Amino acid sequence: MNATTNEARLAGIANTNKTAESTAGIRFAQNSLLSELPGVVFGLITLAYVVSSLLALA
Repeated sequence: MNATTNEARLAGIANTNKTAESTAGIRFAQNSLLSELPGVVFGLITLAYVVSSLLALA
């Protein structure tokens, strides 16, 4: 007994979300960088303060 199956396909429909996904990824990366920037600046200022304080003690 043989069974045959046919896959149902939708012809003419392409995935148009590829450009939207890459744009969303770039936007997410830029937003992540901007949200981390104040923490990085604060860390650098704190590090400079600690180093300058240690140099003033020497």
